[in-house]
Amino acid sequence: MPQRLHHVMLEVNQRDDVGMAFDRAWASSLPIPNGLGVHDNDRMFSFYVASPAGFAVEIGHGARTVTEDWDDNRPYDRASVWGHQPLRMG
Repeated sequence: MPQRLHHVMLEVNQRDDVGMAFDRAWASSLPIPNGLGVHDNDRMFSFYVASPAGFAVEIGHGARTVTEDWDDNRPYDRASVWGHQPLRMG
């Protein structure tokens, strides 16, 4: 099976920037494969918008940094603490 890029992530400076980007994407009727949510592993507040090239672009804020305590052995049984539900596809 050929591999392809799933998504790239852009981290913005403020949480409100994520919300404003989401509002603009929604108002523009862009495909939003995953709505607002928080990831379990890094606590990133984000959403995903589909690019014209077919991969997703994650817009997020507030991920843990490498200098913080991190448990690499922790099992993650879910992608998100909350949200990231499918909203609108092409």
